[in-house]
Amino acid sequence: MVRSNLVSVSVGYPNLFSIKLTNTQSVDTPSPFQQMLQLPVSQLQSYSPILASDFHNIRFVYNGTAIPAWLESISNGVATIWVKLPVSIPANSSITIDMEVDPSLNFDGVYWGENPLLSSTYAQYDNGASVFPYYQRWGSLSSLPSDWSSVSGTVLTFEDTYTEISSGPNDQWYGIYLNPLPQSFLAPTTWALYGNLYSVKYAIGVQAGTATGYNNNGGYVIDDTSSSGLPPPEIYFYNPPNFIATGYTDSNNNKLYSMQLNSPTSVQIFVNYSQIYSNDSATSQNVSYFIIMTTNSSNYGPSGPAYIYWLRTTAYPPNGVMPTVEVIP
Repeated sequence: MVRSNLVSVSVGYPNLFSIKLTNTQSVDTPSPFQQMLQLPVSQLQSYSPILASDFHNIRFVYNGTAIPAWLESISNGVATIWVKLPVSIPANSSITIDMEVDPSLNFDGVYWGENPLLSSTYAQYDNGASVFPYYQRWGSLSSLPSDWSSVSGTVLTFEDTYTEISSGPNDQWYGIYLNPLPQSFLAPTTWALYGNLYSVKYAIGVQAGTATGYNNNGGYVIDDTSSSGLPPPEIYFYNPPNFIATGYTDSNNNKLYSMQLNSPTSVQIFVNYSQIYSNDSATSQNVSYFIIMTTNSSNYGPSGPAYIYWLRTTAYPPNGVMPTVEVIP
């Protein structure tokens, strides 16, 4: 996804911010639409001192009615927020939403929520399911969620804030898969998984055929691997018959892996919203599964565990370009 960095702030009444969203493309946004906002914390606080540093005391409003929003992170002085717009932004046009700031407000897990890792009690205010077309958090589970299955022999460990996926003893692929595949995973779309896939070989993405037939069936897959079979791995794009190096070396920490399917033949891969790969001539695939796979290799032994925290989809922005954001307090 192409992000907009246009955020301008002017002086105004400190308890109400108007946010102008401008669709610069010749195509309308879908309705509903997940709009990403990246807001400068200190700059907004300078105009509204009652704005909490964790942004807990706000609500987003459209035409006088609260709309769902989810705080993803506050990092390097920027709050990344996703707002579910109930209407389309017409081509080459703008709409305005409001951000109300009130010291009496707090997260409520309905209209204003946050990443499940941000609250002192895990997922206390997580309303991701109300914001995104598909959303699954992976902490505090006792079994796989509905419509998810595991390859026989896969070792699953359900922790307080994540799920760990490990290989079994045989020389084969292991992992978990989602089937039937929700419509929101099909192109055009964007899916994103937050976790740590740093190890010998992993694959995440949408694929065709059977869930256990990774090597023999088509798909659009982010593959985390290394030619030596040892970390550090490089991220590859697997799109049969092609297996393409992106040039990006992964690191051993949590991050957001995402893929934007602009069309069945156009793909972009991002890590923490930075594009690492683009392909406009991919081989079209008829996908039916979302997979999170690992392997036990006769050459290199089992992969280390995959750690997954949450998975989501968002509506595809017009021509892959997110509307610009202008904040006017």
